[in-house]
Amino acid sequence: MPDFVRRTICYALLGMLFEGPARSQGVTGSDVPIVVDYEAARLERVITAVGMTEEISIDGLLDEAAWDLATPATNFVQRRPNPGAPSLERTEARFLFDEDNLYVGVFCYDSDPGNIVVNELEEDFGYLSGDVFTIAIDSLHNLQSSVLFTTNPAGAKADFQVGLTGFNTDWDGVWDVQVTQNSEGWVAEFVIPFKTLRFSSATIQEWGINMNRNILRINEESDWTPIPIRWDLSRVSQYGTLEGLENIRPGRNLKITPFVTAGVTQVRPANDPFGDFDTDPDYDGGLDLKYSLTSSLTLDATYRTDFAQVEVDQQQVNLTRFNLFFPEKRDFFLENSGTFNFGAGNNLVPFFSRRIGLSSQGTPIPIVGGARVTGQAGPYDIGFLVMKTESQGQTASTEYVVGRLKRRFLTNSWVGGLLTDRESSRDGDYNRVYGVDTHLQFDRLELDSFLLRSDTAGLSDLNQARQFEARWRDDELILVASYNEIQTNFNPEVGFVRRGDNTHYSGEVSWNPLFETSPVFRNLVIGTTFDYYEDGEIEQIETREERVNLGLRFENNGSADLSIVQTFDRLRDVFPIHQSVSIPEGDYRYLSYSAEASSNPSGKISGNGTVEWGEFWSGRRRSFTGGVSWKPNIHFRLDVDYTRNQVRLTQGRFSSDLVGARFLYAFSPRAFVNAFIQYNADTNQVSSNIRFNLTHHPLSDLFLVYNELRDTSNGQLLGRGIVFKLTNLFNF
Repeated sequence: MPDFVRRTICYALLGMLFEGPARSQGVTGSDVPIVVDYEAARLERVITAVGMTEEISIDGLLDEAAWDLATPATNFVQRRPNPGAPSLERTEARFLFDEDNLYVGVFCYDSDPGNIVVNELEEDFGYLSGDVFTIAIDSLHNLQSSVLFTTNPAGAKADFQVGLTGFNTDWDGVWDVQVTQNSEGWVAEFVIPFKTLRFSSATIQEWGINMNRNILRINEESDWTPIPIRWDLSRVSQYGTLEGLENIRPGRNLKITPFVTAGVTQVRPANDPFGDFDTDPDYDGGLDLKYSLTSSLTLDATYRTDFAQVEVDQQQVNLTRFNLFFPEKRDFFLENSGTFNFGAGNNLVPFFSRRIGLSSQGTPIPIVGGARVTGQAGPYDIGFLVMKTESQGQTASTEYVVGRLKRRFLTNSWVGGLLTDRESSRDGDYNRVYGVDTHLQFDRLELDSFLLRSDTAGLSDLNQARQFEARWRDDELILVASYNEIQTNFNPEVGFVRRGDNTHYSGEVSWNPLFETSPVFRNLVIGTTFDYYEDGEIEQIETREERVNLGLRFENNGSADLSIVQTFDRLRDVFPIHQSVSIPEGDYRYLSYSAEASSNPSGKISGNGTVEWGEFWSGRRRSFTGGVSWKPNIHFRLDVDYTRNQVRLTQGRFSSDLVGARFLYAFSPRAFVNAFIQYNADTNQVSSNIRFNLTHHPLSDLFLVYNELRDTSNGQLLGRGIVFKLTNLFNF
């Protein structure tokens, strides 16, 4: 480790030792810490749902007599800022049910209702954007999976899935909520159909349950069942118990969603930007189907799948010689995607759904259809996917099969396997990847490992990938050590590899001491990371990176960080870093710095920015990436992002600019207009994606989408298109 790294760490640690003690347990404003027995608290938290026949009107008023029959869940406990202390504001939650639905009535008392924070109306709004209330339900009561239903004081909706691999924010369920505000706070009234949940056929049900409230004005986050500060609602094993549910059935849970699309696209010839438009009208239709095979296994099928309503990708500037990652945005592939997660880290994703129905340039390839089965069978998590795409130009029709199986044990641990298979209509055109992985979790200690192999025509030997990673995570201390190897001929064609053909050793030490009584500061971040890459072919060092980070976290969720990075890179081949500049092979050592800050995300105006400067390959670089968000009211939001790079190398100079602007206007929680406009100085192009979305019934939508591409060097319109899409859910 370089001397400058050692000195920085030592000075930081010494500074902290003389700064004063940090807390590792909750405090109430006195010097007496609160010690929480989380397991005992979990067992004590039991709430009873009351059966009734009275009709409940979902209006956010809780004025039906049945609500008075239910004993409320109260006594929420802080997770932040004072772990274990009682919440400063009272919250009451009551549970009712009939033969079709679960009803939850919540009264969020607030001693200062005039300063309730609410900024958004859009669906799946940002959790940190204001005051929110969340219900988490483990209806299978397996201590490992749940679904979350979230609302804010304006009645906006967000829902999530939770599994062993964390949150899936793209899950959508059929449910509703109405919210009212009064002089004592705000009231939320939920209705959750039993068809939306998965549970056993037992006459008497017992479910896991937890609830969370975020009061941004006082930077407080509290839970009904206490959760250690290092965890969140994804810690399903920490939930309390919901009892009293009897003689309920999920029904057949058959959902059929047909859709129709109509549109027209106009594009100028690529070799003649001033030529006449080629006009292509298009009319189509298809359907999606969802059916519960068992209480915990779900079949999803799709025919003539269409994703016209999906937002375009956000452009990125790549100054590395490695692949860029663009996230999946298509609803069918996002739902239950956590089932197919494999291994830890993001350098290798053995199954990456964007490989299905999208070319390497992001151009859609028509999907004939497919099916997916996901869920649980006893102690097993099951995922199976089959899809087929049409032939298009030089691209042959291709079939994809993906299988995932995990055997759960020790509450939060598993051992599993994965198979991906891609075969086209051309002889000898196939690719398969298969392997096993293990995740072991012992409270603070986590161990992950996997072994994979690929089979591709013409590639043999050196076709494996393997990993082992160990993590220790305490309330204040994080330790990580990992080993990862991707061999030369490992080729996951239905996956993603950012950086292949290497052996990677890495480590991290991060100390995050909490401030004892500060109303402004939450914790410090003092850490260092180390990455060492060995070339897989010649077994020599390719890259070594050592980083020291000093940071500060604020109670309002803002942050500030300063990093120092020392890098060694060995180029065996010429690296074309820009269209006009290439870096010759050789050894390069450079020292760089970065400063990063973000403000309170709930403010009317918020922002973030990162500045990097210092040595870079054979010269120097200065770069800035930042964004500003303006939310004048709950209806309107404007986000502007800007990235600029200035690079001066021995081989030449260049700069790049990338600007993106998002506009959102929410007429109501069910009607929105979104616009995403991007400008890229390298290509001299402006792209626009404007979408109107009206949810006329739960999970039933009308979309109107307009896309445009324009050349800024001559003002010429290069292409445009408009698409109409209508979906309607039939729920049986």
